[in-house]
Amino acid sequence: MLQKAFVLTFFLAAVALSATAQDCKLKFSVAYSDGKTVQVGLTTEQKKLWDHDAAKKFKGMCLDDKTPDFIILWNQGLNGAELAQNSVDHANVILSTGQNPTTTTAQASVTSAYHYVRPSSQVRGKADYFVLDTSKKPYPMIHQGEGYQDVPRDVKTGIDRSVNAADVASTVPDPAAALENALKWLKKEKKI
Repeated sequence: MLQKAFVLTFFLAAVALSATAQDCKLKFSVAYSDGKTVQVGLTTEQKKLWDHDAAKKFKGMCLDDKTPDFIILWNQGLNGAELAQNSVDHANVILSTGQNPTTTTAQASVTSAYHYVRPSSQVRGKADYFVLDTSKKPYPMIHQGEGYQDVPRDVKTGIDRSVNAADVASTVPDPAAALENALKWLKKEKKI
């Protein structure tokens, strides 16, 4: 009896796998590059997105690191960092000399133990993606885009912490949004 159950389970698994393979019209792989090395695979957030949305939003698309039709290569960075660097350097000089921001209230002057950094629309963190076509050698880039989330709040930092250019970014990189945007483009472009 146990042997029959094992054979039946094996048969059902084989049918399910073959049905999945038949539904795969476009195979893709995801890779991250920091400019020096390339790491193949999904981040935790990208995996959550894929596990949640693959069956509904991306039917006919399969994650395949061995023989992909397309590679989604992504990285993350900061646009406009050089624009913010001058004011960031100034803020760090003030912080390192021990001067604290002072706020005057109706009752008295209050020295704050924190300083607030407001985001600048000129400084943006983002995850850039590039879609590469593996049917040609060398792989040409056929599309590029980005993924990010808005930063709706001020950054609060203690007086013992220096400010960096990422603190004034109005957006933060979102690798899951970059993957989703790349997959939506592939689905539309390849009519899947």
